[in-house]
Amino acid sequence: MFKFKSLAFIFIGLFTSQAIAGSTVMEGVIEKAEVITTKVGSDGKPLLGAAVGVGIGSAFGSGSGKDAAKITGGLLGARKAAQKKKEMLYGWRYIVKANDELHVVDAWCDQPSQQCSGVVKGKEVYIINNKEVVEK
Repeated sequence: MFKFKSLAFIFIGLFTSQAIAGSTVMEGVIEKAEVITTKVGSDGKPLLGAAVGVGIGSAFGSGSGKDAAKITGGLLGARKAAQKKKEMLYGWRYIVKANDELHVVDAWCDQPSQQCSGVVKGKEVYIINNKEVVEK
């Protein structure tokens, strides 16, 4: 039992040290910071929604009831598809001078349509894994 626990701790230590070794942190200074945006999500496609709705509606009823189910399905599908909209995602593009090189890091806000605060020019920062900028 003792050997098993010892081996487990050795393996955990090896995997943990590899995860830490894979991280990179650089110190730098913000040379430029600007707001960036992109649209996320999908455009509503009412015609496609209507076609899907008609297809689903055709599985119900018979005779004129089946026609009514197709029409209702088509209208509901078109309505649902038209309600889908793209949302704006905000973030910051930083140009950071670290180790006598310029690094570009894009940092996105947590939620769509929400603007987040950034770090201003001249501030000393850490660049983590070339993906995140953290103020010192």
